[in-house]
Amino acid sequence: MRKNDIRIMKMDCNNRSILMRALYADFCANREAGQPNEHYAALIIKVHNTPPGKLPLNGAEFRLARNSLNNLRNARITAGGYTDAADAALLKLVKAKPLFWPLG
Repeated sequence: MRKNDIRIMKMDCNNRSILMRALYADFCANREAGQPNEHYAALIIKVHNTPPGKLPLNGAEFRLARNSLNNLRNARITAGGYTDAADAALLKLVKAKPLFWPLG
């Protein structure tokens, strides 16, 4: 893992809740399909233990969170529901910046 592989997501209570909901939905889908879901479980625990503020994500966690939020957004579009909260959380995640390492 490289040093600049860590991204910091600014997260409030609403974004945290939506991210947890999206990760849990994908966790359950993978569990029912019999696929490995340890990465989802680890990320759910990490998000749950992080207070609202800044959530550090490595490259794999970032991709997992992005795909989960996108799946939740697509499910809500298919169901004809509102996607405002998922859009806001996805936007915050995509705007997450990598840490700045001046020497390295």
